Amino acid sequence: MIHIGAVSLGWSGHTLPEVFTQLSEMGGTCIEINGNTERHHSLRLNETTIPQVKTWAGEAGLTINSLSGYCDFAQTDAAALETEIERLLVTCRVAAAMDIPVVRAFTGDVKPGITLAAVRANIIAAFRAACTEAADLGVTLGIENHGRLINDGPALVQLVDEVGADNLGFTIDTGNFAWAGHNLAQVRADFEAVAPRAVNIHIKDGVWTGGDFAFVTAGEGDLPLAWLIETLVAGGYDNTICSEYEGTGNFAECTAKSIGYLKTTLKQAQG
Repeated sequence: MIHIGAVSLGWSGHTLPEVFTQLSEMGGTCIEINGNTERHHSLRLNETTIPQVKTWAGEAGLTINSLSGYCDFAQTDAAALETEIERLLVTCRVAAAMDIPVVRAFTGDVKPGITLAAVRANIIAAFRAACTEAADLGVTLGIENHGRLINDGPALVQLVDEVGADNLGFTIDTGNFAWAGHNLAQVRADFEAVAPRAVNIHIKDGVWTGGDFAFVTAGEGDLPLAWLIETLVAGGYDNTICSEYEGTGNFAECTAKSIGYLKTTLKQAQG
């Protein structure tokens, strides 16, 4: 069953009970919790707090289907790479303890003097290692199309193919391909490439203004979101679709509108 909700990062500085209550009042039924809860929600996820967090979510009528993990595998130093693998696996262990099936992951971003060719093999090796332990935990990793190092749909698919792990797919951030410089035709091609392997969805919308891409409320921009949702439904996608509003408007108002648009669009796609 596909659930509509939001990513908790937009509520940074609010407690999780506040986040859950507000999201529920907006009509959301699921949430992706940011893995760095201590920084963003003043709560460390551990064996003491996890049962309480799950209770709060249940009382608000929300399922927690994904956890935002952090990692930067664009490393040339072996010790730094091992540190980043462990950073992601810490989040995977928390996800397993919370019965959360998906953890968002990153490939890594550009750095001075670092090219994709120099780090690509390390990225693949790191995901192979992380996926091995994540599989034992019952966790699927979803690479987000984030940053500018490798923010291209077909290139990401090729990378996942080379990793060769059954528990590796994509967290599709619908705004990030355009943010990284792709035009509308390229974005649609990106969506077509990664949609069959989607395990998690972050919804952003936006408009091209000159050489920039500005984020707006879902359904009010230029991105083919309805087409993507129809494609996901037709392909049997069965996890969360979460609003991640990052525009300049009022976060709560725009997130509520985005959730309303996503619920209507999903219903239409499901017939």
